Amino acid sequence: MKLSLLRPLWPGLAPAAGPPDAAPEPAKPSLPAAWLLLHALFCATSMAVGFRFSRLIVYLLFLPTPPINPAAHLVSLVSPPVVLAAGNATATITTTTTTTTTVTTTTTVAAEIGAHPHHHHGPVFVGRHPIRVRPWPHPDPNELLKAHRILAAVQNAQRTSKHRGAGPARSVIAVTPTTTSALQVPSLTSLAHTLRLVDAQLMWIVVEPGHRTDAVAAVLSRSNLDFLHITGPGDSTTSLRMHALREIRAKRMDGIVVFADENSILRTELFDEAQKVDAVGVVAVGILGEDDGTSESFLQAPSCDAAGKLVGYHVSEETVLPANRSDMLMSSGLEWAGFVVNARALWDDATERPEWVRDLAAIDDADPRATSPLALVTDAGRVEPLASCAQAALAWSVRSESLHEVKFPHE
Repeated sequence: MKLSLLRPLWPGLAPAAGPPDAAPEPAKPSLPAAWLLLHALFCATSMAVGFRFSRLIVYLLFLPTPPINPAAHLVSLVSPPVVLAAGNATATITTTTTTTTTVTTTTTVAAEIGAHPHHHHGPVFVGRHPIRVRPWPHPDPNELLKAHRILAAVQNAQRTSKHRGAGPARSVIAVTPTTTSALQVPSLTSLAHTLRLVDAQLMWIVVEPGHRTDAVAAVLSRSNLDFLHITGPGDSTTSLRMHALREIRAKRMDGIVVFADENSILRTELFDEAQKVDAVGVVAVGILGEDDGTSESFLQAPSCDAAGKLVGYHVSEETVLPANRSDMLMSSGLEWAGFVVNARALWDDATERPEWVRDLAAIDDADPRATSPLALVTDAGRVEPLASCAQAALAWSVRSESLHEVKFPHE
């Protein structure tokens, strides 16, 4: 069967290419009788074999397939076309596809005979779409470094001004009371890596009972952070934390106080939200671990009304205490990691401290209520809910007595 007889049956088949100067071949009349005969033959074949016998099979059987050079085909996909000529030359490339589409691309290449070879990063044609190829990274390392510095400066400016407008971010004061334990060095090292991610200027206050240990001093020296390594009276975490707050008041440090306890895991978003606080603020904290022998995992978070005003606290998974029940809130075990304080609110100057923030001199460290962060305020309803009062943890607190029972040589 001739290929010319299949063209009326297969409309997508392109005419055979002839010489450029040949006259166009006149259109041949259609063969309706042959078409009907073949159509009946295909229908009978389809009924016999049980599936549709398409004319595509005839097309595939009788269409000649040109040989393909795999090496040349691979090179054409990964390298740009190169044309060498003397003077100016015009190369016309005609590509005929099986979808009745003929694409003609005209490329003019100027080359000099005897010119030195050079790398040409031109377009690479993958199918019909040219792809621009250029050397990467930038050939000039100074320009590349300048671009990275500009991007870093823009990102830092966006993070620092996201919550405070165009002004600079306030300094952050991280308070960490620590006692000697098997997990003391790993916990402080983890906190150091987190604090190094803070964009604002940061001061890390680490308080130890009795005397400063070499293990803690080594962690602080390796942290590359500004730190204040002090000692406080007593062995309890509460007394050490209060001593650090009194040190901030005595030195009149300015900034945002964040409580980074050893059993806390802090997100970097916490430090961004802390920039919003005016006096004392609260965010949601996830509670992980065991308490009184029972496994628990819940969220401590502020509870707000439709206007975004604080009305209570989620102190457990099912308990919400109103903000006016200070007696119950003080003994509910709220985590310090969920509170941030403006350092100016701790100063002994009454003009800087709001009337609802308690003077540190009036707080007794031996009082059990001093273990709660609400000991810093006289009205729990005046605390500012941050992060739009969202119920998403910005910090986690690990409650497990077994962490302090881990034993291995301290060295």
